[in-house]
Amino acid sequence: MTATTEAAGPVAATRTAAQRRPVSPMRQALRLTRTEFTLMYRYRTALFFVLFPLVFVGLSMVARGDSPIPGVDAAALNAAGTPAIIAMMIGIMHVSNIYSARREQLILKRFRASGVPPTALFGATTLSVLAVVVLLSAVVVAGLGIGFGVVPADPVLVVLSVLVTTVTMALLGAALTRFARNAESAQMISMVPFLLLYASSGLMIPLEIFPDQVATAAQLLPTAPAVDLIRSGYLGYDLFGGVAQAQSATGAELWIAALPSLAVLLAWLAIAVLAVRFFRWDPRQPK
Repeated sequence: MTATTEAAGPVAATRTAAQRRPVSPMRQALRLTRTEFTLMYRYRTALFFVLFPLVFVGLSMVARGDSPIPGVDAAALNAAGTPAIIAMMIGIMHVSNIYSARREQLILKRFRASGVPPTALFGATTLSVLAVVVLLSAVVVAGLGIGFGVVPADPVLVVLSVLVTTVTMALLGAALTRFARNAESAQMISMVPFLLLYASSGLMIPLEIFPDQVATAAQLLPTAPAVDLIRSGYLGYDLFGGVAQAQSATGAELWIAALPSLAVLLAWLAIAVLAVRFFRWDPRQPK
């Protein structure tokens, strides 16, 4: 009986150690992503931010007319860039809202106290936002295909641009909460970068009509390069010098033309990663 007890001891210890084995940040992020989807469905404000970008998609597709690109309708030209606006709106406005609310409710502090790393928390939010952006972008692709017979000329460039844009915007939205006192103030504060980035995207107002200095400054912000990358990859035209100077480009030629815009977008991704390192976990008003 003693031998049996001694034999069972190491087995029990091994099982206990296995049970206490820490969960990797990746698995934690995937588990939290499922929770994010559940909360997104139940939280009406989140549903608004998720579904409202479809208004931009619908408006862009009904504005038919001639465009400077031969054979491309003006509505298709505008709609092809809307995935960047979808990523920007959900990333900036939705993420800043939910993180501000969770911080004031001490949810984020409990996560940190329980050992959940920031990479898992930010990763889960980013993955959920990315899934929604991909779904809405698929709606755009279907609309362009059915309504205008347009399909992506360079799907790899389009997917890469949507991916980098979404991750950048989600992290910028999280970093923005440092300036928000609560969820209500986050909604107000997030409107400022949203309007600025939307106005400088080139979709609402063509950048060609601005003075050269203003147009150059807009190209250094994340939305204009994102719109140019997605539209160029989708339509197979070099739109990086402006729609009026668009030229047909595919393959290596298109990728070489895309490098400056891609570099700007990656620079903003690096800025966003650095910004979330200073994320405020404690509520602005101690509880």
